[in-house]
Amino acid sequence: MLGDPDILILDEPTAGLDPQERIRFRNLITKFAQGRTVLLATHIVSDIEFIANEVMLLKEGHLLMQDTPRKLMQSMENKVWSLTVSDDALNEKLASLKISNMLRDHDGVHLRIIGDERPDEAAVPIQANLEDVFLYHFGEGEQW
Repeated sequence: MLGDPDILILDEPTAGLDPQERIRFRNLITKFAQGRTVLLATHIVSDIEFIANEVMLLKEGHLLMQDTPRKLMQSMENKVWSLTVSDDALNEKLASLKISNMLRDHDGVHLRIIGDERPDEAAVPIQANLEDVFLYHFGEGEQW
């Protein structure tokens, strides 16, 4: 950032930082970006949501998508679902669905599911985030 460059290239700038420092550095990048081009490569998708005006998704060296974070998230309408299941039904859902998050409480296990079709009659569509976009296009198999 020294020398007031017109273009700033950052590779994983918040990796390894604690949450407070990540937020501070994200805000610094946003402030510094005014009137400049900032290229940011990161695997911390939440940082992109807060920093980027435009996102490019590259897969195997090819441009897959390019748009604003909001439009990328809107492109996921009816592809992200919420479903609460019992412990007894959990293993079946884990084996058959792409589940990005699970939260267990007294009501059961709340699943965040990514897919092209409604995974269950009880599933309700929910707002996508950029992590959902990333997992939809790059998540493979049951590993995630």
